[in-house]
Amino acid sequence: MERHFKIALSYATEDQDLVEKVYHYLRAEKVDAFFAPSPEGQVYLSGKNQREVFYDIFGLNAEYVALFVSKYYVAKAVPMEEASIAIANHGETGSVIPVYLDGTSLPADLFQPRNTNYFKENNPAKIAKHLAAKIKSADGTGQGRPAQKNMKSNMTITGNSAEKQIFIQELNGSIEL
Repeated sequence: MERHFKIALSYATEDQDLVEKVYHYLRAEKVDAFFAPSPEGQVYLSGKNQREVFYDIFGLNAEYVALFVSKYYVAKAVPMEEASIAIANHGETGSVIPVYLDGTSLPADLFQPRNTNYFKENNPAKIAKHLAAKIKSADGTGQGRPAQKNMKSNMTITGNSAEKQIFIQELNGSIEL
């Protein structure tokens, strides 16, 4: 039986420390996440063809895919292949969540920036909270929906790019790291 992940985390190795923190926060939120260096990820990957297993994870066995986009991400073949797989299989469903770490955007021929709102953040706790909220909201548990009094959002589609269009969440309160 294949394992099914709620979310798979796609990133460049230079961003691994941040993504590892996001992974641990997601685990604390009880979100089943694929993170390749984790013990579970290593067991899942062991002895398998990398291309086939990444297609399986990012294209078939994850409900959501978070793309941790940075200048390192867009410059590397493997993360961009993961992004291509995710977008080809989930792009129209809203299940691909680009997280812009440094303002670098995905190429427009891969991901239509005019049609998608983005999340720009580099705080692992805030990223994990956003991802967990999106997943829980979509699951219908309601636990992922923030109270309007605690959160403001600023979203538009016009002139969308990583530098111009971001999904901003301002929390009234604090997040413990």
